[in-house]
Amino acid sequence: MRVRIQFLLFILIFTVAQTFAQRVVPAHGGVWVHDEANVLSASTIAQLEQILKAERDSTSNQIVILIVPSLEGEDIDGFGIRVAEAWKAGSEKNDNGVIFIISIQDRKMRIEVGQGLEGVLTDALSSRINRNEVAPNFRQGNYDAGVYAGTIAIIQAIKGTYKNDSPATRKRGGRSPWATVILIIIIIAVLSRRKGGGGGMGGYWAAGSLLGGGGFGGSSSSWGSGSDFGGGGSFGGGGSSDSW
Repeated sequence: MRVRIQFLLFILIFTVAQTFAQRVVPAHGGVWVHDEANVLSASTIAQLEQILKAERDSTSNQIVILIVPSLEGEDIDGFGIRVAEAWKAGSEKNDNGVIFIISIQDRKMRIEVGQGLEGVLTDALSSRINRNEVAPNFRQGNYDAGVYAGTIAIIQAIKGTYKNDSPATRKRGGRSPWATVILIIIIIAVLSRRKGGGGGMGGYWAAGSLLGGGGFGGSSSSWGSGSDFGGGGSFGGGGSSDSW
């Protein structure tokens, strides 16, 4: 029993250390195109904002774009989990959010799909969009065209009108084992908090102190006063991580 407790403590300490080293999830701030790497032109950002607003107004689906310079050593799947939990794109009722994540220096991208859209924006289709629409433009250094093409393809896929049937050249990589470990630890911490009335490590995790941008304990209405962010969408790991 003592060895077991020591092992769990080691995992918790290691996870906390890893979390401190992780890239901070930026605050959403009511913005739908987050270009932290400054690779998009102002005109493209404005155009994408209009397209995403039109999609929200017509379907209620919420698509958010996040471009970072680097993952700073973190796996993009794990980063995607943290962004999804912090931002909670999509409505709580429909879970209809999508987060398009791009890391420039790592040459990696991920389409994180809300649970309510996994049936139409499948893992295979997400990978096809990344590889056939986005990657060719990124290899040429044309981030404007790549992000635009990917965004349009995501919208078309949700509507069932995406027609690029070329097979993806590589299968989607599985989710990092460490991401699974972290999720298990967080579940244990939350359960411990509920059992112990909110004290100890559970309260620390739920407060989102380490996770930035709202953390795992963020409120379903935390997408900004006066904005039309839903802030309640759930994500179950659907989507695809690819490189270019």
